Formats: sequence, C-alpha cells, structure tokens
Amino acid sequence: MKKIIDVSQWQGRISSANWDEIKKSVDGVIIRFGYRGYGNGALKLDTEFTNNLNACKLRGIPYGFYFFTQAVNAAEAQEEVAMICKVADIKAAELGVWCDSETSNDGKGRGDVLTREQRTIANKAFIDCVNARGSNGGLYCNYYWLRDNLNADVFKQYPFWLACYMSKPLYSGDNLYLWQFTSLNGFNIKGFGKSLDCNWQYKGFGSQPAQPVKKSNEELAQEVMDGKWGNGTDRKQRLTAAGYDYSAVQKLVNQIVAERDKPKFVTYTVKRGDTLSAIARIFGTTVTKIVKDNGIINPNLIYLGQTIKIYK
Repeated sequence: MKKIIDVSQWQGRISSANWDEIKKSVDGVIIRFGYRGYGNGALKLDTEFTNNLNACKLRGIPYGFYFFTQAVNAAEAQEEVAMICKVADIKAAELGVWCDSETSNDGKGRGDVLTREQRTIANKAFIDCVNARGSNGGLYCNYYWLRDNLNADVFKQYPFWLACYMSKPLYSGDNLYLWQFTSLNGFNIKGFGKSLDCNWQYKGFGSQPAQPVKKSNEELAQEVMDGKWGNGTDRKQRLTAAGYDYSAVQKLVNQIVAERDKPKFVTYTVKRGDTLSAIARIFGTTVTKIVKDNGIINPNLIYLGQTIKIYK
C-alpha cells in the first residue's frame, strides 16, 4: 500500500519546508480543486489549489484532484468537470479526479435535497465526464453516504475512495482504491500537528482511463429476476442511472418470464378403444382437466387419431 494525503485551503498556505516533509513522507497528494456552493451553486476554485499543484510539480510528487460537488443534475456535474479542465491538465493527474459527494450546510445544502436517483445520476455523470476527457474518475464518500444516499450498485464499476475513520474499512469491494482512515495526521508529517487527512492507496490507475464494465442485457435481465435492480420505477431509474437501456432489459425480462410461465404439456394420440377416463389414469390427471384444457365439448366422444394435450 502507498501513503497518500489530501490537502485543501483548510491547511492554509503550506510552507516550502512542509512540502519537503511531504515529499519525504508520502507517495502522493490529492489536491482539492474547488467546490460548488451549497446555496447558489456558484463554482469556486480552492484558494490554495494553484500553490498546492505547483508545489507537487516542483518536487515531482504524484498528484490527483478532488472536487466537492453540489451538482443537482448531469449537466451541472459536467460543468464542474469542464471548470477543472479549463484550469488544469487532468490527464496529468496520476491519482485520478474524484467526485467528492457528501452532505453540506448541516444537511440543508442544494445537494442534500436530491433523491437517491438524482444524486446517483449527477455523481455518475461527473465520473463519466472525467473519463471521457482522458483522465480517471472516481467517487469519494463515506460508507453510510454510499449506502443510504446513492445507488451503490451503480458505482461498483468505478474506483472508490472511502472515508472511514475506523480501525478497518467498512467497505471491501474490488473497486476500493483508497481508504481515508484519519484526519489527524496519521502519518505524523512534521508541520501539520494533528490536522491532515491521510489515506492508504490499495490500487493505482493505469495509463488509460478507467472504463465502466458494461453487462449484457441477458446478464442484467437475470439480475433483475434475482431482485438486484428493484421494481417498477425504482428499477427503471437505477438501470438508467447505470447507463443501461431500461426498455431493452425489461423487454427481455418479460420474454423470459412469459416463456418460463408458459404451460408445459405432452401430447397423446387417441388409439382404438381409448376413453378419456383411461387416458386420465395413465397421466395421473382428471377427465375434467383434459376436457377443459382441450376444449372438448362431449367427453364421451373422442375419435381415433385425435391429438390431446396433457398439461403438467
């Protein structure tokens, strides 16, 4: 595992000497690029972003970016990424570009009033936009925010940076890239006292942007039938948020269910001397059922060569 810290204007102006300590102590830095206001939604650059980025470049410290999102839809999320791209080269961000999704203003921020589906769509759009622009996007949040305020299944296909200040991470999925385990300078870097976010990096990015793993409609249809995508409107929203064609998947589900529920039967050809009662005894059914299933008007009148369906 590698040691990673994340910094923002909340550390103030980090001195050159302290940056030298960072260089000696960790393997990389994730820098807050900026944020969207939780009230009016204005886009703001972190006041120390440029200084922090230049310090990393000067010392050859690998870096990444994170952005505190308050986007309420996909368009605003894409606007946030566009802002980053105007100021910085996101392709040079070895440690990725992260969508910081969390509460604000004591739960009263513009991003807090979103539904789970709306927030999922916006956060996913941020990551997809980063990837489309040639970098590596991922999601940052705590475990409970992921569980309670996002559709966690959607984000299994993306790198995840977990905030969890416990002795071990609550999340252990294959997409866990980073674990922020403390905000109390757990790496004991000189000059920061007890105020510095520290992370363990489990995975790094390759040279190509991380691409979502797309499932086939057949795989999704089976998952739907297994109850993994909810029901009704919830199912539609979740599949759509994950970038899938809900109509195509649902059509396939309907076809599978119809085929599964189609009545199964065997056929019997009437022979000389047969009666419906004798045929019913052979197949363990009743005359009444045979008559009903085959539309026979007179149960005492069947003819040689007649085909009768015996439903199981």
